Amino acid sequence: MADELPVENVLIVGAGLAGLSSAIALRQRGANVTVVDNAGGAVGASIVITHRAVYALEQLGVLDAIIELGCQIRADEPSWWTLVHNAEGQRLPLQAPVLGEEWRLPSTVYIYRPVLADILADAADAAGAEVLIGPTYSSIEQDDDGVEVELTNGERRRFDLVLAADGINSGLRARFFPEAGEPVYTGSMSFRMMFNDVPEDWLTGLHVAHGSTIVTELLPDRLFYLAAPNHMERRRVDQPEAREIVKTILAGYDPSPMFAEASARLDEHVNVIVAPYEWIFVEPPLHRGRVVLVGDAAHATAPTLGSAGGMAVEDAVVLAEELAGATDLDSALTSYAKRREDRTRLVVETSATLMRTHQERRPPGEEAALRLSALQKLAEPY
Repeated sequence: MADELPVENVLIVGAGLAGLSSAIALRQRGANVTVVDNAGGAVGASIVITHRAVYALEQLGVLDAIIELGCQIRADEPSWWTLVHNAEGQRLPLQAPVLGEEWRLPSTVYIYRPVLADILADAADAAGAEVLIGPTYSSIEQDDDGVEVELTNGERRRFDLVLAADGINSGLRARFFPEAGEPVYTGSMSFRMMFNDVPEDWLTGLHVAHGSTIVTELLPDRLFYLAAPNHMERRRVDQPEAREIVKTILAGYDPSPMFAEASARLDEHVNVIVAPYEWIFVEPPLHRGRVVLVGDAAHATAPTLGSAGGMAVEDAVVLAEELAGATDLDSALTSYAKRREDRTRLVVETSATLMRTHQERRPPGEEAALRLSALQKLAEPY
């Protein structure tokens, strides 16, 4: 039996942010951890982690590496969410969350997602987790004493606990939580892309014009992230159409020279990642026997609050804490869900509301006030 934990051997399905963070947190508490994933690597876009979730990164021991290889906004600087510009690139006067005098870490970190994936994978490996990229599971059967898992490579193993960290379209959620249903489409599609070697004066933040909102991040080595939502039916969009849709959105930001140049650079060498903005919230409890949901499998959200990644990291830390403080598995998993419920519900519901404000083209100040209220709560301890 692992020290202080009611479990010894843990299987994590999914090697994304939630899965690798959970692997690190559980290894820190002494559990034997195996991570399985059939993915081919992180999708090439950027990720923002804000406010109290930055403390969770510190608990995992990865914050320094993220700051070194990514970007940060210090606590005494304006919040990332106050970096809101009009089409001319002028800052709008918006209030920032109040973090308090005791706040000692950055208010925000943002980083190229494949770099973050490498940091987490290295940390999980250094902590002693077994990470298997390629095989996942072909069958999972649980009883009172454990979970029998057959991997897709034919190997059979037995675990005390299985973490479903397999994302918004979680197969484990579909099997063990059928009442949760399917993710809900917000009515908008996401168009995300990276540009190389951009001018150093390109702006990070949100850009609002004519009811549209674009998110940008200037990353190290002049790597530039751009994300634009488009209100439309949920469907497949090929690359030529995706580029034309983005160019139409960027044209609405005239006279911005930054977006004019981005549009000119948007050719076949730029891959546009197209995906639906969807959400799902699984009502507690978050476990069925010895299978528990973490990250997007439990509470996927639209990106309008920038907190999906932060919630996944917090899940990992809180789950490990609850396992370490409990005498039995069921009470630990029940306490984990109770601690996460209000916080993750706030993120999912506020993000969906903010997406509707985009679609209804409400004034930026109304959106900012709603976001500020939620971020102030998320600055509190998890």
